Amino acid sequence: MSIFKIMIVEDEIIIAETLRMYLEQKGYEVSGIACSYEEAVELTTELVPDLYLLDIRLNGKRTGIDFAQYILDQEIKSPFIFLTSQLDARSIDRAKRTYPAGYLSKPFHKESLYTTIEIALHNYGASKSDEEGILELSDGSRHFRIRYSEIKFLQADHVYVKVQVGDKKPILQRCTLRDLMDQLPTNLFVQTHRSFVINLDRVTRWDKQHLYIDEQLIPISRSRKKDVIEYLKVN
Repeated sequence: MSIFKIMIVEDEIIIAETLRMYLEQKGYEVSGIACSYEEAVELTTELVPDLYLLDIRLNGKRTGIDFAQYILDQEIKSPFIFLTSQLDARSIDRAKRTYPAGYLSKPFHKESLYTTIEIALHNYGASKSDEEGILELSDGSRHFRIRYSEIKFLQADHVYVKVQVGDKKPILQRCTLRDLMDQLPTNLFVQTHRSFVINLDRVTRWDKQHLYIDEQLIPISRSRKKDVIEYLKVN
C-alpha cells in the first residue's frame, strides 16, 4: 500500500513551493523538486514517482519536453502533466508528441490541478490494473494504489467498507461491498458472508463454519458455505 508520489519539475521556486503545498494538502507525497533537466534525471534515478508535473521551460538548455522524452525512454514509465505559460503553437505541438497525461496553463487554479492529476492517475491506473493487479482507493484526503495480494479482506460497516491491507489500519471507503467486488478478480476474491469478502490466497485455515486469515475469524454464511469451501479446496 502506498500514497501517490509526485515529482515537481519547475524552475520558479515560488510556483514549485505552491505546488508542493497544494499536493500535500490533498494527501499526495512530493517525492522531490527539480529546477533543471539534470536535477530531474538525478532524482528519477533515486525514486520513480507515480506522476510528474513538468514545466516546459527549465533552467539550462534542455526543457521539460526533453525530460518527458527521457521518461518515455525508461523501462518504468510514469504519466506526466505539463504545467506552463508557453501556449504558442510550436510548444504545444512539441508537447503533444510526447503524449502527456494533461496540460495546464499558468496561472493555474488549485481545483483544476487536482482534477487533472486525478484523471491522469485514474487513466494510468486503469491501463495498468489488469496487468499488475492494482486497486485504487481514496479515503478523501489520501490516495492509494494497492496490489491485490496485499488485501486480506473487505468488511461492510454501515455505509462504509473496511479494506484490510496487511497489518495496517483498515482503509475506509464510502461505498458498498458490491462496488469494490466489481473491481476485483472473482477467481481471487470471494464473498463468504453478507458483510465479508476474502482474498482466498490469504486464508490460513478453515472449518465448516468459519475460516481464518491469520488470527482474524471470518464468518461463512449457510447459503455460501458449499461454494466457499469448494473455492478453498481448489486454491
